[in-house]
Amino acid sequence: MNRFLLSSALILSMAGAARAIDYSAQLEREYTDRLLTMDDAAAAHVCLATWCDGVGLAKRATKHWQHALLRDTDNQAARKALGYVRRNMKWVRAEDAPSLPPLAFGATGSGPKDPTFEQRRRQLSREIQDISITYLSSLGPGAWDEGVQKILMIRDPAAAEPLARILGAGSVEMRKLGCETLGQLPGEDAARRLVKMALADPSVEVYKAAVAALEARVESRGLRQLLNALNGSENILKRSAYALGEMHEWRAVPTLISKLKTAEPRVRTYDAPRSGTAAPGAYFFSGTIVPYIADLKPVVAKGAVGWDPTIGAVPIGTMVAADNPRVTIRRTVMEFVRQPVVREALKKITGQDFEFNSQAWRDWLRHHESDRGAAIGGSLGGGSGAAN
Repeated sequence: MNRFLLSSALILSMAGAARAIDYSAQLEREYTDRLLTMDDAAAAHVCLATWCDGVGLAKRATKHWQHALLRDTDNQAARKALGYVRRNMKWVRAEDAPSLPPLAFGATGSGPKDPTFEQRRRQLSREIQDISITYLSSLGPGAWDEGVQKILMIRDPAAAEPLARILGAGSVEMRKLGCETLGQLPGEDAARRLVKMALADPSVEVYKAAVAALEARVESRGLRQLLNALNGSENILKRSAYALGEMHEWRAVPTLISKLKTAEPRVRTYDAPRSGTAAPGAYFFSGTIVPYIADLKPVVAKGAVGWDPTIGAVPIGTMVAADNPRVTIRRTVMEFVRQPVVREALKKITGQDFEFNSQAWRDWLRHHESDRGAAIGGSLGGGSGAAN
């Protein structure tokens, strides 16, 4: 019995160690997924900060509490989490609370803000909502086409948020229209919301529409968000790699090479080995066993007669059975998994294929950049000589 308890404790300790090894990697991926698919609003930062607090990511939680406060200076949850108290109708910091640095997330805090931006966004929000109800949700003949034309005429960057919010909550066709419209809006905000739709929308049609819209953009293509998404879960990584390949984004090549093979958590399950002396089980019976003979059939052969009986016994009483306990071990291990989507993205961008040989890809990229630099230098040198 003591041996069994000791073995069980050892197995549980090993399983706990395996989970501890993988816990931080899983948290990092889940945090990345949540960050890339969240809205840049105070409520979203409060939600993510609360999650970070719950899983022990204290520094990340503090950062998102600060982001929430920058977007809503009167947010009670953020004020409380950062050590603020209400005094004389004003929020004041506790004596030892750190000051808030001027953090930036997305387009917020990136420079002087257009004083008319918020007013234009509110007006566009009402306009888009009206088009959605009057035309895009109408069953009248020609209403959808008219609504599409009205939406596609929008070019103001301030429309990015209401487009993503209103059309993003509609049908697949409305969400595809939202992707197309966001693709023609200038600015990082539209690109970031397109990336969010590409990474998070459950519809494959909407996903491809978002990728096509990103591909058509000349600048503000959401590259930083897509590169960050390569650190997310397998599904997020695959969506990001596919988008970068369709966009033929050369700047993503070094990061894609590093993601040809990724460390993924895998759970292995097997039975713990049993001691050689352990019995498979036992039982205890108390009662009476009644023997019986049934199906007595004569067997006749040449010069002989015999009988073929069925003999058995019927137990009448109480039986208690005890099986030897079986211990199942589950271990979480990290496996290096090949990512075919990443390989296809690299093939589309570079026109090369070194399969999953990361070193061969790096060698080729280094030679390619060296040759390109030499060609540019020679061209500049030739031009200088001609001028002289």
